[in-house]
Amino acid sequence: MTSRPGQQEGRQKLIIGGLLLLVVAVVLLLPNMVSDPWIATADESATPVPAKTAVSPSTAAEKTKYRQDSQKVLAQIIAVRDSLKQQNVEYWGDFEFRQALALIDQGDEQYGYGDYRDAQASYQSSLKQLQALEISGQTTLETALRDGINAIENAELADIAPATEAAATAMAIAPEDRRSQQLAQRAGQLETLIAALNNGRQRLQTNELAAAKAYFEQAVSIDGLHIKAAAELQSANQAITEQRFRGHMSDGFAALDSNQFAAATNAFNRAAKIYSNHPAVAQALSQVATKQSQILVSRQMLQAAEFEDREQWQQALELYQSLLQTDPSLTEARVKTIPVAVRAKLDNQIQAVLADPLKLSSSSQYNSAQRLLADASGIANPGPLLTQQIADLNKALQQSTTAVDVVLQSNNQTQVTLFRIAKLGAFEQTSLQLKPGRYIAAGTRMGYRDVRVEFTITGAPIKGPIRVSCDEMI
Repeated sequence: MTSRPGQQEGRQKLIIGGLLLLVVAVVLLLPNMVSDPWIATADESATPVPAKTAVSPSTAAEKTKYRQDSQKVLAQIIAVRDSLKQQNVEYWGDFEFRQALALIDQGDEQYGYGDYRDAQASYQSSLKQLQALEISGQTTLETALRDGINAIENAELADIAPATEAAATAMAIAPEDRRSQQLAQRAGQLETLIAALNNGRQRLQTNELAAAKAYFEQAVSIDGLHIKAAAELQSANQAITEQRFRGHMSDGFAALDSNQFAAATNAFNRAAKIYSNHPAVAQALSQVATKQSQILVSRQMLQAAEFEDREQWQQALELYQSLLQTDPSLTEARVKTIPVAVRAKLDNQIQAVLADPLKLSSSSQYNSAQRLLADASGIANPGPLLTQQIADLNKALQQSTTAVDVVLQSNNQTQVTLFRIAKLGAFEQTSLQLKPGRYIAAGTRMGYRDVRVEFTITGAPIKGPIRVSCDEMI
């Protein structure tokens, strides 16, 4: 709506008149409002009096300190307040939290009027209440966790509210806490768990053991921490243990009647896993051993004799020893063990020498191998395997004492040493005769990196020269 020109002129006149009245008031009233100390006489000007300030320096410093202290307390308050909000304090401590916030508002008002000391006191009171509330929150959390677990263990299908409420409290205070999350998960599955437990108990009463076990296993799979569910499952397992035990024993005796000794032993061992100290199991296994020994001894004696014919002395020895462990009264097996053990030891020793003939470079090993060769050669009717071993051992002994031509090359600047043999000095090429064995040649040269060459002489000709030369400058 547009103002008329006459109205605008009237407003302007009113504004101008107001300003004129203000000017008159300033001119007429202001001189009367000036106090006497502000007007200096001639005598007073000779002795000037210092003007009084509204706030002394000490008071200003004190206010500054209280203001700074108040700000420090506020910083602590903010941290605790935010922490409590993250713990959903409104859910479990709303009244006390509001009281603490009211003290903050009171401190803010005092701070705004410059009453820093009073503001600090209000802030301190609020901080103490918030800190006490923080401690109370932890206590409430622990109580909720404990009460929730108890409620879960003792809950019935129609009364799961206590567990649910405890879990809600724990999640409100500490949603990131693993215990709170675990409690909430368990409380959320409680109704399903109780239904499984009730079904299992009903099947147990009607002697449907397999079905009862299945329900209890379902309950444990739902909540593996539920003590009663685990106990119910154990009870169901105990109830069917006797059935399993009797079944294994029956299977074992059936196998024993058919001379199926391995199957009988396995069945009785399965029964023993259920009742390890049950006398029936021990008696049954003893029957298996007695009956089995009557049949197996003759078979194993024949097999051991076949090992002897094939000069497989170690296998024959192990078989005889096994028979003696089963029945120490077996005279034939005991008599056979003595010569077979001698041949098995001789065979193992010869194989060990032939597996690493380089050991013959040692005088003690060489002498031992010679004695071994003499022992082997003294065996009557040695058989084809021992005959070949005697030939191989004799050849290895001869090669161990036969030197082989070895050519070493260098750069005529390197000092070469052949460990355990000699210091060869500097050369371009030299020849040596070395017996089979493992050797190390080392080279040194001033200003050059040392070299180390390892080589093995087996009795066969060496392929090419061995170079020991320091060529890499340091």
